[in-house]
Amino acid sequence: MTNQPRPDELHKVAWETLSRTDVLDASPWLHVYREHVRMPNGVEIPDFYHVHMDDYTMTFALTDDEYVAMVEMYKQGTRQVMLELPAGVIEHDEITNVLEAAKRELLEETGMVARHWQPLGKFSMDSNHGCGWMHAFLATGAVRQQGQTLDETELLAAHLIPLEEVRQMWMSGKINGVSSAALIGLALAHLEK
Repeated sequence: MTNQPRPDELHKVAWETLSRTDVLDASPWLHVYREHVRMPNGVEIPDFYHVHMDDYTMTFALTDDEYVAMVEMYKQGTRQVMLELPAGVIEHDEITNVLEAAKRELLEETGMVARHWQPLGKFSMDSNHGCGWMHAFLATGAVRQQGQTLDETELLAAHLIPLEEVRQMWMSGKINGVSSAALIGLALAHLEK
């Protein structure tokens, strides 16, 4: 007797990767693979594309007087200026301590630190193709400690925006980056508990 899953449970079974070919290695930013995969129902997909991108942190940082730390910058991918929450790639030596990565990114991008940190979860950015995971944090008691310390590839302005204004921008779709929009909604729900 084999250990085959029941037909009504096939949707929970991992696909088998039969082969994997590098298509593009643009490290450290992006790595694209073409995989030949077999689904649990026996169907094969010879050209399934998997996109590897590093995990990153994003933080909803709130001051005691209810201002939210946000960053504004031109984003080449969307070809527009966007207002987002502070975020950044988790360095390889931080992979076991994503909270430290979040604290570092908040400090670098905004010059701020926070008294209280709460992890809100780990979220897939594209469950079909990969694209990394966002580690979301709520930081309260945020205060400015220093100026920004940006990398040469970071051209951004840090802003403190009233919480109610952020809520209105979020509800009206003016925060149009999916990571920031998702985390703002999650943080607002936690703050209203």
